[in-house]
Amino acid sequence: MHAALALLSLWPLAQMGLVARWDVSPWKLAGWGMYATPRFDMVGMEVYGRLPDGGEQQLTDAAPALRAQATAFLESYRWLRDLAPHARFARAVLAANPQWTAVRLVLFRPTLDARTGMVELTRAEYAHPRR
Repeated sequence: MHAALALLSLWPLAQMGLVARWDVSPWKLAGWGMYATPRFDMVGMEVYGRLPDGGEQQLTDAAPALRAQATAFLESYRWLRDLAPHARFARAVLAANPQWTAVRLVLFRPTLDARTGMVELTRAEYAHPRR
């Protein structure tokens, strides 16, 4: 009983560490930080591929299977952010676009700026070369 109470009282500190280090959503993993930040449902993504000549091409029309994978990835990104499986989705994009030498994922989500109280769009970028 004492161990369970100790874990219950220490878990919020661990969850706060996950939020601070890996930007995990305060609304997930049974943390109490959800009461300190609004929950935004919107999340967006742009996908760019690097061409062999060094140029870049934006993915604008993906196949239905890749769209389904993008939807699943965005749902995990909504909650896990930096811990979401970026590499797995990038491998799927590269498999669907064999002419690309790398893929760059650009993700957008609204956040509340603690200093101004204004909602801002936060951008995160993840690059994955073909292996």
